[in-house]
Amino acid sequence: MDTGAKFDWTEPIYDGRRRGTFIISTSDGTKSHMHNGCWVSPVSHKPPRMGFSMAKEMEGALIVQKGRRFGLSLLAIDQYDLLVSFLQGAQTPALLGEQSIIYGNKTGVPLWDGAKAHFECWLDDLIDLGDFYWMIGRTVSAVTLRKTPDLLVNDIGNISKVKMPFRGYGDVRELPLQPMEEP
Repeated sequence: MDTGAKFDWTEPIYDGRRRGTFIISTSDGTKSHMHNGCWVSPVSHKPPRMGFSMAKEMEGALIVQKGRRFGLSLLAIDQYDLLVSFLQGAQTPALLGEQSIIYGNKTGVPLWDGAKAHFECWLDDLIDLGDFYWMIGRTVSAVTLRKTPDLLVNDIGNISKVKMPFRGYGDVRELPLQPMEEP
C-alpha cells in the first residue's frame, strides 16, 4: 500500500527495484481480507519466518491481529488480468471467481489458486512503524506450485480505476487452530 508515497522523496528510487507481486491474505473466522503487497521478505531461516508491511488503516491489519494468521500468494506472470480485476474491485471469491481462491490447510487463509507459490504463517510479532505495521509470522507451509516467472511489480504498469480501500468479506468457515508447537 502506498499510503502517502507520493509525498516521499525516496519513492522513485524505491520503485526502481525489481520485486514480485504478492497477495497478502488473512482470516479470523468471521471475515477474510486480501490486498496486494510487495513489501514482503524472509526474516529468519531457523525458524523460517516471513515479514510484510501493512498500512494500519487497512481493515486487514485488525483481522491479522485478531486471527493471528496470514498467507502470501506470489503471483505468476499469467495472473496479470486477474490482478487487474482484483485491483478494480473484484476483491471477494465471488467476484474473482470461486475457482480463483483456495484455502490454506495449515491456517485456513484464502490463497490465490494458480499462484507461483504460497506461504502460510502464524503471526509471531507485530511492530508499530508509525503509518504501517511490520508483521512477522512463523512459516508453517511454503509451496512452489508452478515453475513459471512471477509477476513483477515493475511490469504491472499504470492501472486505472483502482478501487481502494480494500474491503474484507464475510467468511465464517471454521479455521484450523494454531498448534502448540510447529515442526
